[in-house]
Amino acid sequence: LEFFEPNMTSFVQPCDAGIIRCFKAIYHRSFCARALDLDDAGEVNIYKIDLLEAMTMAKGAWFMVTRETIKNCWNHTCIQPDSSAIQSLLPYPAHADPLAWTIVRDFVTSDMTLPEVESALQLHLGDRFVDADWQLALKVVMDAEGDVDQALEAVDKL
Repeated sequence: LEFFEPNMTSFVQPCDAGIIRCFKAIYHRSFCARALDLDDAGEVNIYKIDLLEAMTMAKGAWFMVTRETIKNCWNHTCIQPDSSAIQSLLPYPAHADPLAWTIVRDFVTSDMTLPEVESALQLHLGDRFVDADWQLALKVVMDAEGDVDQALEAVDKL
């Protein structure tokens, strides 16, 4: 049996970092609203609830916990890598991505437009896309003015 150090629970059990608290608060709010409605209706035992109704309210409370709340609670734990750490896990930097260069070569050999190739690069690279990294490659293709061999040679040099 291992005991956690004091104040470590939220770091090793991220749901304790606020997700459960948020869920409970939403459930408690709906339970209290239900009790007030029963009181207004003249019921005597306003806190009595059957299992099905409690489960239905719990399900509703869970669906009201937003993605943003969950994300913030996970970020609070500091156990997720930051974006720079994620990028360091990638096998190569964005400008060395072979598929990205395949997209540029497709631009040379097909009837893709400049906006289409930029969109394809953004879609493929996501957060790693930096417009300035690709401007030279796209410029050499445009400067070749339809000469496929010249454009491919220039792209290969990059």
